[in-house]
Amino acid sequence: MNGSANSVYGDLMKLWFLPILASILTAVFFSSAAATTIPVEVLVVCPSTDGQTVPPTFTAPECETLPYWNVNPQGRELWAKANVEISKIQFAADEPVGFYISGKNASEVYLNGQLLGQNGTPAALKEEEIPGRIDSVFYVPQNLIIEGENTFAIRMSAHYGRIQFRFPIQWVGLADYREPTRYILNAYWPSLIPFGALIAGFLYFATASVTSRFRADHTMLALISFFAASQLFTEVYRGLVPYLYPAHDWRMVLVLLFSIGFGLCLAGHVIERYIKKRRKLIFGLVALAVMVAIVVTPGYDGKSGLAILVPTIMSAVIAGFATFKRKPFALVYFATLSLFAMVILAFPSRFLDAIFFYFVAALLLVMFIAQAMAIARERKQHEDERSKSRQLALSLEQAHQAKSHSVIKISGAGKLDVVVANDVAHCKGAGDYVEICLKDGREILHNGTLTQLEQELPSTFLRVHRSYLVNTAYVRSLTRESSGVGKLNLTTDAEIPVSRRIMPKVRSALA
Repeated sequence: MNGSANSVYGDLMKLWFLPILASILTAVFFSSAAATTIPVEVLVVCPSTDGQTVPPTFTAPECETLPYWNVNPQGRELWAKANVEISKIQFAADEPVGFYISGKNASEVYLNGQLLGQNGTPAALKEEEIPGRIDSVFYVPQNLIIEGENTFAIRMSAHYGRIQFRFPIQWVGLADYREPTRYILNAYWPSLIPFGALIAGFLYFATASVTSRFRADHTMLALISFFAASQLFTEVYRGLVPYLYPAHDWRMVLVLLFSIGFGLCLAGHVIERYIKKRRKLIFGLVALAVMVAIVVTPGYDGKSGLAILVPTIMSAVIAGFATFKRKPFALVYFATLSLFAMVILAFPSRFLDAIFFYFVAALLLVMFIAQAMAIARERKQHEDERSKSRQLALSLEQAHQAKSHSVIKISGAGKLDVVVANDVAHCKGAGDYVEICLKDGREILHNGTLTQLEQELPSTFLRVHRSYLVNTAYVRSLTRESSGVGKLNLTTDAEIPVSRRIMPKVRSALA
């Protein structure tokens, strides 16, 4: 079973480069999507009157000037106007131009009084609206563009969806005409590079959780990798599938859930590693703090950020106390988690887009190294303990043999001799008989095989070669030659060869 698991584990490790390579190639491809852009920062917004299907004058007293991110079509229909200065030299004559709206809306766009098209069908009533895509582009014929100021009028509504977003409109502007998903992936492509590392981390730690005795630690690290990779995929999904805006609710909920899962698993890993008592209570306090932060924070980006920041800070505090108590690798965890928290605070707007995934990959790498070093350290301790245990057992057996004077019966030359086992220094096999060498230098021939004699002798006798048995009580030293074979020097001045295959076992037994 262990051999099969280790084989699968080895095969998975050989495939690490595949997701990483795929991510890099995708990143390189989409990095070429740069284009000329003219963002629209301010819009004049007016409520729509019943049955109004043409742009208003935008001079009514209820109209107001707002930045695009404060325009809110949720649950109503409205008109928005943008005056945009355009120079025709900004766009190549043979390149098509597009007007882009990203956000929760169905929309209809006019340029200088001419209809450009619709994204879904905006309406005053929910039953009359047809939802549009979350990211839309409207083709702008260059013959409609005026040198100088151009007026874009936008009719929009957003009656569907269960979540009220704080900033439902995320970008408005002009750029070279392309599918919006291409631009989105161009923004997200730096995040794709660590995606392969997160998938590889998940495969590594998930496999290690099955094959390793450090199951709890590896399971938590596998879940951290899984939630981070899932969050990254959910973020990038917007650039892969041009979905309708009601689906954006589910996407944001998933991002939040994956953020919660990541944060809690991170805290769980640190608690498992450095807390010995009341683990469930401390984990419950972390979970409670995360839930409170999510409830009181507006906006899903803010909620998702705090779902990661709160457990990261609390984990850093735990690692800090562990550092004070000189726990192994606690300082590494404390420094890494503190830096991770500072990055979240320093880049709150970009954190979940790109920086987060790079730092998660780096965080997992640090944890992997610390875990590997901890495993190596614990294995060495166990090996030392086993060596001491073997040495103690051997000493006890030698003491018992010296007191009990156990004997063996030797048959040869038509007679049967009885020899005290403790007087035997070593035995040399020679076909169907064995040369038994005693501590006083005498040699006795025994009719039988070395294997049969080995079964009769006490456990203080060690098989060091296919032709030699040695009483460990008479071993003076062990030397190893460059070829890998060894040599035992006995107190009787005999030199016994040690085979290359058995050499590690002999060294371990005599350690």
